[in-house]
Amino acid sequence: MKKNQKITKDGYELIGFPMETMNITQGNNGQLSHKGVNALDIAGKDTGIEPTYAPVSMHLVATDSYANGNAVFMESDKKVMFADGTIDYATFMFLHDNYIADIAQVKKFAQGQEFGDEGTAGYATGNHCHFEVAKGKFKHMYDRNGYGTYYLPGSISADKACVIDGTTVKNGNGMAWKKSDQIGGSQPTTKDPYTTNLKWIQENGTATFTRDKIRIHKDTPDGEVIGGVTYKSGQSVRYIAKCAYKGHRWVKYVRQSGGYGVVAVSGSEVHGKDPWATFK
Repeated sequence: MKKNQKITKDGYELIGFPMETMNITQGNNGQLSHKGVNALDIAGKDTGIEPTYAPVSMHLVATDSYANGNAVFMESDKKVMFADGTIDYATFMFLHDNYIADIAQVKKFAQGQEFGDEGTAGYATGNHCHFEVAKGKFKHMYDRNGYGTYYLPGSISADKACVIDGTTVKNGNGMAWKKSDQIGGSQPTTKDPYTTNLKWIQENGTATFTRDKIRIHKDTPDGEVIGGVTYKSGQSVRYIAKCAYKGHRWVKYVRQSGGYGVVAVSGSEVHGKDPWATFK
């Protein structure tokens, strides 16, 4: 996005890409420092230091030390629209800005406002911005996966969050970037592109399972079952849509590895009957 650019749809701010030039030098599940996580290293048009812009109207919630990359954690002021069409709060992590005292002092930034820069703070080679985005409000600074990689809790692929209005794409890393006119908006129901007569109702919530061995399907209830992975009683998932289909009620969520996961939350298509999960 460009400086002071506003990107909205259906009364919500759309999440803008945080730099004017997209030059991704390491993407999701990168073999250097992104193994197993959704994260982008973004360089600008050249090797110099270029500014970062607020993807949405946002406020500071946490920072970390220079040794840890001068990490800056932001949360959207209101619910915003993601590039996948869902509505929720957004949390962001930015790393490697060489100087963040000004960010800590200002604390609040309007969409499109310049707030930071590329840099090399922490363990960085060459000026760039490390960027991660998650759905929902800020939880805590980091989680750590089995590869030892630290990441923003719940982070999703950035192309499912950000639109590229005003951004020059130099290297998009082969990802499915969209502009605002390609976003479907907040329609109350959508027809699943894979399965005939299946309608999803968009809804953001958390389902906590009350039984074990809940299987995960890819993209739709008719999709491939993911082998060796199930949900257990007490585990939760943040979902973005729900439906009734083939004798069950289902919820859909965005998988960290990309695409959607679909799980059954009831043994009946009738709301409130034979529940397999609780909701909030």
